Amino acid sequence: MEITKRTLVLGFTNVLGQNVNLTINDPAEGLEGEVVSNVMDEIIASNALGTESPATSKVEAKYVIQQVDELELA
Repeated sequence: MEITKRTLVLGFTNVLGQNVNLTINDPAEGLEGEVVSNVMDEIIASNALGTESPATSKVEAKYVIQQVDELELA
């Protein structure tokens, strides 16, 4: 059986200069870049990714599509 999994990965940097990713499983279809960018701005403004080393800037947003083909074992 073939399984396809789609995620949306939002990439940020934090105050320490480290990359931080937020992965969203089964994101809505057809999201526009501007909408995603605005949401990322809200995440940064709210310190939703932590107060110790909060996200300070956006790096990237991307869909990741994974296909899994299961093998039947005898």
